[in-house]
Amino acid sequence: MGKDRLTFVCSNCGAQTSSWAGKCSACDSWNSMEEVVQVSSSSKNVNSSVFKPENIQTSIKEKENRIELSSKQINSLLGGGVVKGSVVLLSGEPGIGKSTLLLQVAEYVNPNLNVLYVSGEESIEQVALRAKRLKISNENIHLVNSNSTDQIVNAIESGKFNLVIVDSIQTISLEAINSAAGNVSQITNSTNLIIRAAKGSLTSVILVGHVTKEGYIAGPKIL
Repeated sequence: MGKDRLTFVCSNCGAQTSSWAGKCSACDSWNSMEEVVQVSSSSKNVNSSVFKPENIQTSIKEKENRIELSSKQINSLLGGGVVKGSVVLLSGEPGIGKSTLLLQVAEYVNPNLNVLYVSGEESIEQVALRAKRLKISNENIHLVNSNSTDQIVNAIESGKFNLVIVDSIQTISLEAINSAAGNVSQITNSTNLIIRAAKGSLTSVILVGHVTKEGYIAGPKIL
């Protein structure tokens, strides 16, 4: 298992440094440097793996690279559907309707594909009531209430789901990091591990991110 790496990240601009400072050298903001533990996610020796390149024209011709939705507007917004193995960040102010929109997105997925909706804020009962109000009928939508990044990554890597929706990135945390959910370390490492799992399993992921009263996505700008 590789060693965890300790760095400091500016919560204002995302600049990184190996040592703490009272003032960020990049954006001159005070007391914005926060400790971040970069968690090692693999026990394999990097040198033991070998690249397996493939011809780009073969990939274009032979692979279906997107999950098409039954909504023309959302398909158009995403450039033709959700790219397999991609991670999409949906941000907005609290209460603006992100959760409602994503339940509708789940409904728009082909009913032959499996969708996992991970709610870190609301109970299954609350999500189910919203689904009832929206008349959600897709039987391949699965709900779970979890605040564990480790559990979410395991679900993505299992390959059982074509689309995983995480609501929200500010509510989940890794067991290996001793800090609260929403902390810079938690957001940075949780996002990195989810991205790696998504690309490794070709699972599409949608992450929900809150917006602060200033209009910026909550958490480090590196998100």
